[in-house]
Amino acid sequence: MPPLNEGGTQRGVQSSPPWVGGGDPDVKWAPFKIDHAASILERALEHLSATGALDEVQTQGLLTAAELGNWDAGQTLAGTTEAAYKHISAVSRDFLTQYAAAIRLLRRTAAHYSGTEEGLAQHIRQIGGGREQPTRAQSPTWANTPSAD
Repeated sequence: MPPLNEGGTQRGVQSSPPWVGGGDPDVKWAPFKIDHAASILERALEHLSATGALDEVQTQGLLTAAELGNWDAGQTLAGTTEAAYKHISAVSRDFLTQYAAAIRLLRRTAAHYSGTEEGLAQHIRQIGGGREQPTRAQSPTWANTPSAD
C-alpha cells in the first residue's frame, strides 16, 4: 500500500494569531490542499479495491457445516462463522461506501471554498463598479473628511 502522506510539508490549515479580544482565530482553508487530501484517499481506496480483499472474503470466507464437520459442534461453529462472515462482509461494504462518500465530500468542500472565494471576489468587483477599491488612506473617515464650513 502506498504511503498515505505523500503531500507537501505545509499544514492544510493556516490560523492567524489569536485576536487580542479573545475568541477563536480566523481559519483559512486551502482548497487545493483539501482536494489533494481527497486524491490521496482516492488512490488508497483504488489500491485497496485492486487487492480484491473484499471479493476474497465474500467468495472464500463462508465456512459451511459440511466443511467444518457434519456433527453438532461443527454445525454450531458453522452458524457462528456464517454470522461472522455476514457481519464482516456488511462492515466491509459499509466501510468502502463511507470511504468513497468522504472522498466525494472533500471534493465538494474544496469546490465550495473555491467557488465561494471566486464569487465573493466577483461580487466585490460588481459593487465597486469594476473600479479598484479605495485604499485606507483614500477612504473617508471622520478625521480626513473635509469640513462642511
